[in-house]
Amino acid sequence: MPPPGALSRARALVLGVAPLPLANSFDDWASMAGLCDTGWLLASLRPSVAITRIAQRRLRALTARPLAFAEFAAQRPGHGPLHLRGTCAPLPGQDATRAVWRLEVDADADLGRVLVEEGNDFLLSLEGGGQVYVLSRDGHLVSGAPLRAGDTVSVFGFADAIPDAIGLAASPNGRGGLLHAIRSGSELPLLVTKVVR
Repeated sequence: MPPPGALSRARALVLGVAPLPLANSFDDWASMAGLCDTGWLLASLRPSVAITRIAQRRLRALTARPLAFAEFAAQRPGHGPLHLRGTCAPLPGQDATRAVWRLEVDADADLGRVLVEEGNDFLLSLEGGGQVYVLSRDGHLVSGAPLRAGDTVSVFGFADAIPDAIGLAASPNGRGGLLHAIRSGSELPLLVTKVVR
């Protein structure tokens, strides 16, 4: 759990910088708690003018317009944070009826309430065409509702290219090519939020 006051400071930062639909994705303590200790918010650090400016600068990336597939594909690996919007789908062979990503609050006898987050890699079909592989490692779901196949989502992360282990990208020599991917960065984790229209 974040230290006392961290969640309220984090929510104030988000509401002050992010557009209202995105800020409303942080609808409860669970959706904010996973971000408090990350580079996006720095809310668990002692408040100061410098920390607030750094967090505001980083959160402004959340206000960027979503990139089209051609724009994203032109980015070099590691570039970001970038914003993509599209429809999520499970990877081939995964159960399409299970949640792709979920947050749950459990009770633990020793720790009290514990936030449990389970995310799986998935494919993002971008509006306007093109698919991007979303690497869930170190990422966070910032909308409380579970993410399911067919949901429209916004994803904020860093460009990457990964070997195609699922057979989506063809290459001239017949072997698997590279898939465009989006992932967490070294300081800023991947953020996934369900788009509510």
